[in-house]
Amino acid sequence: MKNTNPPPPRPSAGGKPPAAMVPPRKSRWGPPPPGAAGAAPTGDKAAPSTSARTPTPTHPADSRRHPAPPAPAPHASRNPASPAAALRPPPQAEIPPPPPYDFHNLDRRTMLLADGTVRTYFALPPDYPFEPAPLPPLPHHLLPRAGPDLWPPHQPPPPQMPMPMTMQMPPHEAKRKHPADQDDGFPRHPKQPRLDAPPHRPPQPSPHAAVDRHALRRAFLKYAKMLNESSAQKRSYLEGGRVPCLACGRSSKDFADAHGLVMHAYNPPNADSLVDHLGLHKALCVLMGWNYTKVPENSKGYQSLPANLVRESREDLIVWPPTVVIHNTATGRKKDGRFEGLGNKDMDKKMTELGFSGGKSKSLYGKEGHLGLTLIKFANNTAGLKEAERLAEFLERQDHGRIGWSRVCATHSIDSDQNPLLVEMDTRTGERMRILYGYLAIASDLDELDSDSRKRAFLKSRRELDLSD
Repeated sequence: MKNTNPPPPRPSAGGKPPAAMVPPRKSRWGPPPPGAAGAAPTGDKAAPSTSARTPTPTHPADSRRHPAPPAPAPHASRNPASPAAALRPPPQAEIPPPPPYDFHNLDRRTMLLADGTVRTYFALPPDYPFEPAPLPPLPHHLLPRAGPDLWPPHQPPPPQMPMPMTMQMPPHEAKRKHPADQDDGFPRHPKQPRLDAPPHRPPQPSPHAAVDRHALRRAFLKYAKMLNESSAQKRSYLEGGRVPCLACGRSSKDFADAHGLVMHAYNPPNADSLVDHLGLHKALCVLMGWNYTKVPENSKGYQSLPANLVRESREDLIVWPPTVVIHNTATGRKKDGRFEGLGNKDMDKKMTELGFSGGKSKSLYGKEGHLGLTLIKFANNTAGLKEAERLAEFLERQDHGRIGWSRVCATHSIDSDQNPLLVEMDTRTGERMRILYGYLAIASDLDELDSDSRKRAFLKSRRELDLSD
């Protein structure tokens, strides 16, 4: 009797199910199962059929079950008005390679030097293309990002809200008008004062500008005489030691030298003594040979003055009444050893013989007798000054003036009776005569006068002669 229910077939040794037991495929779009009809055998290495990869046209009923995926939108269809599109970097352009630059691109040139030699050098040709390569675009993370204060392109900013009437400033009454239109103008708000800037003040005049010139000239002449009437005091100023202030009486301990005194005199601490200090400043500068018209500074630039201007400023101060100093008026020694010389009457006679009148002679004497010095004083007016200048010019033309006397003083070691610069022979009588040297007395000659003449004398400026002083 046959079994109506046969047992299920056993799997083969290769593990593959029989063809009758291959399950059917679930989708008609997928590839056929390996055991389906028409499939290539496993051992065949040929390329699979193209019919299995080519989809079969579907019916409308199938498109509802399996809709096609959406196609990507092209780049040109993007919204150009979006901020991201405006800030998106453009596609990178292809950078051209740089022009060739090597030794074979150089030209060999020669240059002739001044010494005749020839030098060789290399340089680029004149037509070398110096075209700069375009810069690469900035990376995306370095580009500016859109913020709340950046407006998208092609969109105007939102309209501003009008200011409330309570916040608007009222127009100022003053109007700035155009010169061509006298009636119309535009309102202008008043300027607010700056709190940090000091108020504008007109420049204050210098205190020196308000000084009386007449009083300043008198103070200058006064202190010029005080500086020159004592040889010891004049030497202390010229040698650069400690000096006192003659205007306020401060001691020499306060000033190390004449420069410190000049700085003090030009800028005195007390305004009441400004005239006296300025007069002392000018007199001290004339004595030292400095420029009193220049403001004294710590750099000491005012101390540079040409020698001719120094001489002119010193010779401008003359002794008043006009006085001519005559040297070499001693005639010899007496038996007691004292010097003797030309007296007042003999000197007046000598001046008359030379053709000069109006002067009064005064011989100076010391402990040893005649000093060999005679003063000839003229009238204290313009006529007396002219006569004194004429006598001084007469002696200067004979080389017997101030410079000639300085030359004689350099030969003081020679005996005065044998010195040809001091003694000469008279051609008519054959007697030995003294050669007279003289010059117009100035401020620096005050220490040569006697005490009485020095006390009665004054100083005058020849350029600014004022007889009323």
